[in-house]
Formats: sequence, structure tokens, C-alpha cells
Amino acid sequence: MATPLSIYNLKEGGWRTVLSISGISIAVTLIFMQLGFLGAVLDTAVLFYNNLKFDLVVRSPNYYHFCDANKFQRSHLDVILNDTAVDAIQPFHISLGKWNYAEVATQRGILIMGVAPQGETFSPHNSYVDLPDLKKLDRPRAILVDKKSRPQFLGAENRERFNADQIGLKVELNQKTCELTGLFELGTGLAANGASVIHENDFRDLFPNYGEEDLSLGLVQFSKSGSHDPATVRKRIYEMMGVKNGQTPEVEVLTRDEVVYREVMHWIGNTPIGFIFIAGVVVALIVGAIVVYIVLSSDISKQIGEYATLKAMGYRNSYLSRVVLEQAVILGVISYVVAFAVSLVLYEVVGKAANLPITMSLQRQVIVFSATIIMCCVSGSIAMKKLTKADPADLF
Repeated sequence: MATPLSIYNLKEGGWRTVLSISGISIAVTLIFMQLGFLGAVLDTAVLFYNNLKFDLVVRSPNYYHFCDANKFQRSHLDVILNDTAVDAIQPFHISLGKWNYAEVATQRGILIMGVAPQGETFSPHNSYVDLPDLKKLDRPRAILVDKKSRPQFLGAENRERFNADQIGLKVELNQKTCELTGLFELGTGLAANGASVIHENDFRDLFPNYGEEDLSLGLVQFSKSGSHDPATVRKRIYEMMGVKNGQTPEVEVLTRDEVVYREVMHWIGNTPIGFIFIAGVVVALIVGAIVVYIVLSSDISKQIGEYATLKAMGYRNSYLSRVVLEQAVILGVISYVVAFAVSLVLYEVVGKAANLPITMSLQRQVIVFSATIIMCCVSGSIAMKKLTKADPADLF
């Protein structure tokens, strides 16, 4: 069976082909890493929502992001509780506080979540999380701390990870002594060095400007009997509140999908994070395209005589162009496989080092593979222009 000309050209390239694959693989790896970082940031932005139990969320119209949720009056929930689909509304309080370990003079920022121990506030998004045990908030100023909190900042004795050895640790939250009574593992979010859970009464004690009627979020939970469409229930709730079309409500009532979408769009559109990583992907694509173009252009220039001979034998430009495109696609596929393997290792190493949930999703694999092939084909199409110079007269 005859070897296709495209494969033969790459085999004849020897070390030049190997170096080309290495260069393209680096570019594709950069794309994987940029998209991995962006995905990790967005997953981190919604990780708390993903592990809270709710069907609808009530929040202030001045809500900015999860760690800066603002507040609204608890009385707004009375109307919502009258809806037949609503079973319960769990109060939820959020704010950034100041953590000070007794042996460290420097104060560090930590996310403080105030909850009511009764009822269900948290619900696992997957089997890899360790939810807070709210029963351990059974004494004044008891706190639960996320194991992923930065130990070098927040006083874990081994400086590596919070564990059971720190149970009973005395710390200061907003200059008030608290005791660590339990641990959980969700993640720390984007705005703090750590995360903690505390009783809602203690939350108000730590934040004097936060009144008894103030809430950050209301987690609306539907009754288990019957099938309830969140969007339909939300519309009915707005009607019960007397909110007309186009009118700004005193509180926002959002479905889970809407909350997640808005949180993600906040970090992409209102912060430099999205732009930085998207720009990184574009730069990596440009670098990869340039590498492919240089490789193919150099190959065509080196073998211009051979291409002219093929023309003299009657081969059309379309055949020669297909050979170049085939080379480009083969380079792209091989480079993708190499980059994929390298990225899996980097995801594991960097994820642990940066404490970010970097995972290789199927969607990302498809996106990067498609981008790689398109990048190579575009470069190959540009390099094809050199084939028009492959005139049979060049042989003489």
C-alpha cells in the first residue's frame, strides 16, 4: 500500500517535523491551560451556589457578587412563604471578615457565612465535597472552617492543611474570640484566603451593622409534593408582590440557572479575569498558527522542485493543496494528542499547587481539538499560495 504523499513529506522532514510538532504542542498546551484556568475560576465563582440547597434565591437588587451580596429585609419573605409551592426559606448571611490567629499579628480576609442550624442549607453538588456539619455550631461563637483555607495565613499548625488537630483552636473573627469546632471542604472562593460557617446569631454579633431583620440571601426550597417549575413559581411570586412588567422589584427572585449565569458573567464581564484568559487563548492560537505556517511554508519552499514535477506530470493545484492541508491536519492531530497528555499532568500539579478545581472536561477537549484543526487548516491555506509558484519551468 502506497504511503500518502503528506505522510511521506512529514517522515522525510525528520527532526524538523519533530520540532514542528513540539512547537505546535506548546501552543495547544497553552490553550488548554488558559481555558483550564478560566474554567477553574468560573467553577470557583459558583461553587458555593452549587452546594447550597435551593430552587429559587431571593437577594437584594444591589447584589454585586457572592462575597458582596448586600442585604435586604427578612419581611420580604413573608409573601413568598404564602405560595403553595414553597416549603421553606433558609436564611443565609455572607460577608468578608477579618481573621487573626493569636500567634500572628497580621489580619487576613476570610469569608464568613451565617446560617440557621435548623433545616437544610447545604446540599452536595458531587461526591467530592465535605459539607459543613451544622450540629457543631452548638455553642456561642463556634465556627466551622474550610479545609482548603490558606493555612499559611490562617494559623493551621502544620502550615499545610487544616485538619482535626486544629479542633479547639482559638481565633479572632472581627476582633472577637471564636473557637474552631469543625471542618468542611467546599473551597474558598475568589475573594478570600479562606471560608467559614457560623451560627446566624453569632454572625450578627460579629457584624454590628447587620440587624436582626437583615439577610444576604433567602434560599427558597419547594415542597417535595408535586412538580414545580422555578420560572413559573418566580413569576407567580412577583405577581403576589405586586411587581408589574418593567418595574424594579424590592428584592430579586432568581432561579438556580439565572443565579449561576449572572455570577459567571460578572467574573467574565465585570472583572479582568475573563479578558486575561481569553486573550491568552487568542495569543496561543496565533503562536500556533505562525508555527504551522512556518513549517508548511518551509516544506513547500524546500520541495518546490518536486511540486513542479508533479505539475508537469499533470497533477492539478487542487491535489497539491490537499496534500498541504493533510500535512497541516496530521501535524494538528499529533500535536493535540501530545498537548492533551501534557495538560493532564499540568492540571493535576497546578491544581493542587494553586488550590483550584482544574478538570479536563469533554467540552474543553472538543473546543481545543476544533481550534487546533482550524488553526492548522488556516495556516495551511495561507501556505498553499506558494504552490502557485511551482511552475514546471522551474525544472529547467
